[in-house]
Amino acid sequence: MYCMPFNCESANSYSSSSCWDTAHCVKSNVNFASGNSFAQIADYSGNPADAAFVSQFEPSNAKQANGELEMTLVKQGDGKGFGATVINTRAIQYGTVTAVMKSGSISGGVVSSFIIRNDKVGDEIDFEFVGADKSTVQSNYYWHDQLDYTKMIKSPVLPDTTANYHTYQIVWTPDQIQWAVNGNTFRTVKRADTWNSATNTYSFPDSESYVSFSIWDGGSAAKGTSDWAGGAIQWGQAPFVMGVKSLTIDCFFNGNETTYKPPKAAVTESAEESASATKSAS
Repeated sequence: MYCMPFNCESANSYSSSSCWDTAHCVKSNVNFASGNSFAQIADYSGNPADAAFVSQFEPSNAKQANGELEMTLVKQGDGKGFGATVINTRAIQYGTVTAVMKSGSISGGVVSSFIIRNDKVGDEIDFEFVGADKSTVQSNYYWHDQLDYTKMIKSPVLPDTTANYHTYQIVWTPDQIQWAVNGNTFRTVKRADTWNSATNTYSFPDSESYVSFSIWDGGSAAKGTSDWAGGAIQWGQAPFVMGVKSLTIDCFFNGNETTYKPPKAAVTESAEESASATKSAS
């Protein structure tokens, strides 16, 4: 179950073929109220047709319930919070991603996120919700894990993001990124404006990435992150539940789907075991 591309490291595996092939973007409409939209990671076979999203942690604090995907942040024995992350089973490189959701950040320290990210490269485009401010959402982007904290742009004022569902959208093309809420674009970053003359590169996220949702404890992190998140979590305000009703993905490159293939290593090992058993019997 840990052979999937978004968390498999072929260099550290028993075989270079242990990691399953990446399933690429297809146009999709995910409704978390029904169907096979979500699976626990232990139940996922690696076939994206079986589930659009999987939990990334065990034990899992994510489930389909009450007509949505629910992710909960719970208090552990050490007083810190343990949340949830769910990740799309297909990767995307440019496109429009639209989510209808509400934040679970009703207390300072609780962070809810809607993200497009490549963990291996460190590219990311996101919406971040913090409990210190329930009337806006922050927009950020990273290039190779580099973030300019002076450019964390907030949306215009919204009705309470924890009590109301809003439509959040990221439009990502080779030339620019746009963030919108309820159909209103409030931020645009152009690739041409990210040129870094010192390194002769554009600091613009451009690697194939995965859409994910998460809720996590920012209040227990290092001081800079904790201050940004709104300080220590007030556990008396629990439960902290992030809800996603639906997700729409429109791929920039149409038709770039890859057919699912079973793990090559599993097939090879099975054949070797069979051959070994035959030799032993003879």
